[in-house]
Amino acid sequence: AVVSTQSTGIAEYTKLQTYIDRVYPLQKRPIKSRINIGCEYFMQAEVKNTDYIYVDVGLGLHIQCTFEEATKIVKKKIDQLTMKAERLTDKSCDIKSRIKLIVSALGELQGLDIESSQPQNVFLS
Repeated sequence: AVVSTQSTGIAEYTKLQTYIDRVYPLQKRPIKSRINIGCEYFMQAEVKNTDYIYVDVGLGLHIQCTFEEATKIVKKKIDQLTMKAERLTDKSCDIKSRIKLIVSALGELQGLDIESSQPQNVFLS
C-alpha cells in the first residue's frame, strides 16, 4: 500500500513534467487549458501569465518558480520517491523472507513438511 502511494506520487510528478515540457515552449503567450477540478470534472481555464508555475514540494507547501526551477524540483522529487519506493520494496521482501523462514522453522519444530504438504479440504461435501 505504501509502495503504491509512492508510485502514485511518481506518476503525478511525471505528469507535471510532461505538462511543463508542453507548456514551456508556449511561454510568454496566454494558453487555454482544461483543468481537472476533482472527480474527473473539467473546467476551461485561460492562463495569461505563463512566466511562473506553482509546484507542490511536500507538506502542503507550494512554491512559485520558473519552468527551469520546476523541472529541477520535479526531477529531484521523482528520484527521491523512486529511491523511497525501492527501499520499501527491499524492506517488504526482507520481511516476507523472514516470515517464510519462521514458518518453515515452526513447521520443523512441529514435525511438518511445509513445502510438500498439500492444503487439506476442511469442508465436507
